[in-house]
Amino acid sequence: MGLPVAPEVLVLEKRKVERNMKIKRYFRGKNAIITGAASGIGRAFAEQLAAIGTNLVLSDINMERLEMVKQALIKYPIQVVTSLCDVTKEKDVEELAKLTVGTFKTVDFLFSNAGTAMGGHIENISMIQWQTIIQINIIGMINCVRAFLPKMLEQQSGHIIVTSSICGSIGTGGLIPYTTTKFANSGFCEALYGECKGRGINVSIVSPFPLKTNLIEEAGIIIPPGLLDGISPEIAKAAINKGKQYYWENFCARKGLISGFCGGMEVDIAVENYLRKIANKKLYIFERWHGRFFQFVRGWWPSLYKRTLLLLGNRSIKLFDKAFEIAQSSVP
Repeated sequence: MGLPVAPEVLVLEKRKVERNMKIKRYFRGKNAIITGAASGIGRAFAEQLAAIGTNLVLSDINMERLEMVKQALIKYPIQVVTSLCDVTKEKDVEELAKLTVGTFKTVDFLFSNAGTAMGGHIENISMIQWQTIIQINIIGMINCVRAFLPKMLEQQSGHIIVTSSICGSIGTGGLIPYTTTKFANSGFCEALYGECKGRGINVSIVSPFPLKTNLIEEAGIIIPPGLLDGISPEIAKAAINKGKQYYWENFCARKGLISGFCGGMEVDIAVENYLRKIANKKLYIFERWHGRFFQFVRGWWPSLYKRTLLLLGNRSIKLFDKAFEIAQSSVP
C-alpha cells in the first residue's frame, strides 16, 4: 500500500492538468506562422506547438536548419510548411502571408520572432550597423504585422505574438541598439493591443531574460576601432567569437537579480511558460517574476530604477571591455 498523498499535492497536480488542457484547447487544430523558426526560441515554439497539434508555417533565412526542424516534426499528425523569408523584405513577407492563407485559409497565430542582437560602446556603432538592427528587429516586425493583420481583421480573430526582450522593459547599457529596437517592439505591441483588441485581435509581448539559445552566435559585437587591424578575416572572426562567448557566459551567470539577470534558463522551459501565458492572453509575458518587478520599480520607485540602470549598464560595459581584451589576446 502506497503512502497517502498530501491534499495540497493533489491540488497542485489538478491545477497543472487544468493548465495543460487550457493550452491544448487554445492551440490544438489551429494554424500558426513562426518567423525565425530555424533555431532558438522560434524552434522551441515550433516543437512545442507541433506536440500540441498546431499546424505550422515555418520561415527563416537559413533553409538548411529550417528543414532540419521540419524533419524533427514529421512524427506529429499536423501539417508543416517551410519557406525562405527575409523579414526585412516586404515582398518576402507578403509571399509568406499568401502561402499561409493559401495553405490553411485561416491565420490563428502570428509569431513575429525573427530578430538579432548587437552591442558594444555606443560611440563605436556605425550608422550602417544601426540600420541593420532596425531593419531586422523593427521593420521586420512591422512587415509581418502588415502582411497578416488584414486576414485576422477579416476573420475578427487572431493572436499576434512578438518576441521582444527584457531589454524592451529596462534599458541596458552596452546593448543600446538592441535595447532601442526592443523598446520599439514593446511600444508597437502596446499600441496595437489598444487599437485591435476590440476588433478581435489579441497581442502578446514575449520578453525573455537571457536564455540558453544560439542568439550570441548571430549577434554583432562591435569592437573598438583598430583593435584587430591587420589580421585576416578568419582569425579576426575566431577572436571575436571567443570574446562573445566570454560576454554571454558571464552576462548569463547566476549572480543575483541585478548583476546576472538570474542566469540563463533552458529555452524549452521558458517557451512552455510563454505558451501558457499566451493561452491566458497576457500582454506582457516574462518567464520569470523579475520582469514584473522591474516594471513595478520603474513606475513606483524611480530612484531605485535609475540605480538599476547604472548597475546594468556598468556591468555590461565591463564585460564588453573584458571580451575585447580576450579577443585581442587570442590572436596568434
